[in-house]
Amino acid sequence: MLVIKKAQIEAFIAQDDTQLTRVIREIVQEAFHEGVEDYPDEKLDKMVRLGIEKAKSRGFEHAEDIAAFVALMFEISPNFDIQEHIDAFLKDESVPEGSRMEFLLGRVQNETWAEAENTYDAKAWFPDRTEEA
Repeated sequence: MLVIKKAQIEAFIAQDDTQLTRVIREIVQEAFHEGVEDYPDEKLDKMVRLGIEKAKSRGFEHAEDIAAFVALMFEISPNFDIQEHIDAFLKDESVPEGSRMEFLLGRVQNETWAEAENTYDAKAWFPDRTEEA
């Protein structure tokens, strides 16, 4: 699982999405090096920006939660959140917004994560293009 260092968390106090994109890209490059080593920064930035937008659309506001959401997109699937149980969890208004990522990571069963991996579609990284990740 992704480990975010204290210095990286401090950098999350990003003044805008451009800075947040850069910080998350650097984390992705470090954590998932073998999977993204040949991707130019511009391509990774597009993927990260898509993840940031998707995380925000799911109600995540804190930079560290947004980064964790994007990391799950790289680790599990860019569509991990459409898995039935994960989707229901993310829509559950009884889960406190500030604790949603922590609860997601702690309460979703391994079988559910495995199902989420099966949603992988490389085209989901670039929905407006035919380019594959």
